Amino acid sequence: MPSNNYSFEAGCVMVRIINNHNMIKNNFLNIISTVFFVLLSVSLNFASSIKEEVIAVIGDQKIKSISFVERYQDYLLVSDMKDNIRVRNAILNNMINEVLLRNFDDNSKIFNNNEYIKEVEWNKKQAILSYLKDRDVYAKIDVTEEELKEAFLKVNEKIAARHLYTANEKEAYELYDLLKIGRSFEDLAKTVFTDSLLRNNGGYLGYFTWGDMDPAFEEAAYSLKIGEISEPVKTAYGYSIIKLEDKVRAPLLTENEFLNKKSHLTRTLKIRKKKPAERAYIISIYNKDDFKVNVEILNELLDDLFPGNKLNIDFEKKYSENNTCVTYKNKKHSISAIKEKLLTIPTYHLSRINSVENLTAAIESIFIQDELYKKAEAKGYNTLHTVIDMISKLQNNSFLKFKKNEILDNASISDSLVKNYYKNNINLFNSPKMIDIQEILVHDKSAADSLIVLINNGEDFGKLARDNSLRKWTADNNGIFGLTPLDKFGMLKDKFWGREENSVIGPIQIENVYGVFKILQKVESKPIEFERIINKVEQKTKEEYEVKILTDYLDILRSKVKIYINEEFINSYQSQEAYLK
Repeated sequence: MPSNNYSFEAGCVMVRIINNHNMIKNNFLNIISTVFFVLLSVSLNFASSIKEEVIAVIGDQKIKSISFVERYQDYLLVSDMKDNIRVRNAILNNMINEVLLRNFDDNSKIFNNNEYIKEVEWNKKQAILSYLKDRDVYAKIDVTEEELKEAFLKVNEKIAARHLYTANEKEAYELYDLLKIGRSFEDLAKTVFTDSLLRNNGGYLGYFTWGDMDPAFEEAAYSLKIGEISEPVKTAYGYSIIKLEDKVRAPLLTENEFLNKKSHLTRTLKIRKKKPAERAYIISIYNKDDFKVNVEILNELLDDLFPGNKLNIDFEKKYSENNTCVTYKNKKHSISAIKEKLLTIPTYHLSRINSVENLTAAIESIFIQDELYKKAEAKGYNTLHTVIDMISKLQNNSFLKFKKNEILDNASISDSLVKNYYKNNINLFNSPKMIDIQEILVHDKSAADSLIVLINNGEDFGKLARDNSLRKWTADNNGIFGLTPLDKFGMLKDKFWGREENSVIGPIQIENVYGVFKILQKVESKPIEFERIINKVEQKTKEEYEVKILTDYLDILRSKVKIYINEEFINSYQSQEAYLK
């Protein structure tokens, strides 16, 4: 799901895949490296200096030296491995396997799979946006001499601090007000932390230095005097109130030490400036005030996308075209139009949407990305060789992922092997802890407090849910979820599980709503009978024997296709320098 902080989305990542067909050292199609665009550019520049020759022929398909060297150098750079003949052979065998799978097997089901098509298009867009980010945002980040000197001092200064943490701003300021009237960190830590160490030591974090913590947390902590308390600080994880306990600076710092660390500090500062630079760039092209949503209609769409709390992308409900769901730049978008936009998101992202707030963020990110994409196209980034090459690599990764799943899904394994795996791994097949709750979600705390009073006075929880709750599908069911895996309730799971059946909990703030909950039933985890989960056990067994299944499959393909390998090239390859002109 597109994130709530106007992220470009991960798209510059190039995932490399390797299988050593002969040695069977690693799992087939295991991800072994993550290569960013800078690395890709280096590889392409180096590859362009290589004398091109054919190093493998698979049927009528050829692998050329430039492709191999690019792949091989990427791997050596990200793995920090030294050049050796075994890795060269492994990389080349992997490339041969990819050619076999793509060109000498039936892939019609994959190429006609809507999820595959959707993922390929999504990755194409993300690659183009990532190049825009690299060129128009990251490449323009500067670091001043003053910033470098300040960072050098911080690196050589340890500080000790304690903090109080909460997920939302309102609670953070309530804690801050309590500190101002004399409450201690020790007392308040017992109310905000579930971690026993922080709960019992007053939120004490010990000593740390620059680069160890969240950048916003560090900036606030380093700006404090010993004994001083910060106002709530927004970090990547929530809100923290910080108290500085101590500072210890290195006794002697020299100009030579500064010069030795300068390049490292420059890289670190540029990395720290990436997120703020992204936000500033997006603000420059996107006005948040231009984006407005109809929350009531979004609730209806959310219920249709997630009936019974499970994603359903195939629902056929027709909406009125006059039913405005989103307004952007004074243009109205119907709920049908928004649904179509959402369904361009791969299912593995879409399935993470679990609230109107997340749905709103996902839709807003779509509009932001559309603006960014227009800018990238206007600059011609979508036609650049490096971008097209990246798109091709991402498409290949998607194909290999789907191909691997297809092979495993179609593989046959013996019943005895499946049963033995079940017996030897019974702990993997326990049912999850299940819980059934009733809920009432309302917009403000005063309404939730009133509901608690009514429930305590004997009012029917189900009727109150029908009349007041914001989540439509549970409200229609008297607020009842039905038995649900405990983990589905995230941060609330321990709170729910720790209460007795029929107890009422709340109000609890969840993002921008308040919830009142009643525990209806709890079911402990226990082993599931083999007959009920035979398909799951079979899938797990296939995963256990994945290497053999995939290797056997490739052996069959190899037996049908003539393969030639230029052993002289592989054996004589030594280093980049050997090929530079």
